[in-house]
Amino acid sequence: MASLSGQGTPKLTSAVGNLYYDSILPYREDANAQTREFLARVVDVLLDYVQKVNDRNEKILDFKMPEEMQKALDLHLPDEPLPLKQLLEDCKIALKNQVKTGHPHFFNQLSCGLDIISLAGEWLTAAANTNMFTYEIAPVFILMENVVLEKMRSMIGWKSGDSILAPGGSVSNLYAFLAARHHKFPQYKEKGLSSIPGQLVMFTSDQVNSY
Repeated sequence: MASLSGQGTPKLTSAVGNLYYDSILPYREDANAQTREFLARVVDVLLDYVQKVNDRNEKILDFKMPEEMQKALDLHLPDEPLPLKQLLEDCKIALKNQVKTGHPHFFNQLSCGLDIISLAGEWLTAAANTNMFTYEIAPVFILMENVVLEKMRSMIGWKSGDSILAPGGSVSNLYAFLAARHHKFPQYKEKGLSSIPGQLVMFTSDQVNSY
């Protein structure tokens, strides 16, 4: 497997590859070096995949029928933990059999090209491992969110108001329904359905998304 540096993907040393999850951070405070080596090799695997995703000569997928894929993968759940070298190998296997949705020749629904800056942001937020509940738990991200939402409101001409980020269209539609219900029947929040006179209905066209 070629890496971005043109060399093969480095392997874990045996001293680290034979360790288990409880021999690195956060279980071992003296395991900074071992933790760094393991994560560095994981990043190498991911960078190799990024290179393949952007290589027009690479296939989008080596398709296998479900029965064949089951045989190619070891999906059983062991009772005992696996060593780090096996976890790293499993990462390679998972990506090898994955659809390269960021490939220039991939034209299926929903997915688009892999944006490297967004990928870096995903890695950063995963490492931060926080939640966007309050300023106290995520001060930087809360301020960033406010700035982004204010900019988005200004783009459609709103000078005031409030906003919320949603993970997709379906949840966005749900939020819209809930907001409309609350606007029409604010008492629902405290008293529930019994406070609404009659049955709420929703009218849609025959082209509505049925998911």
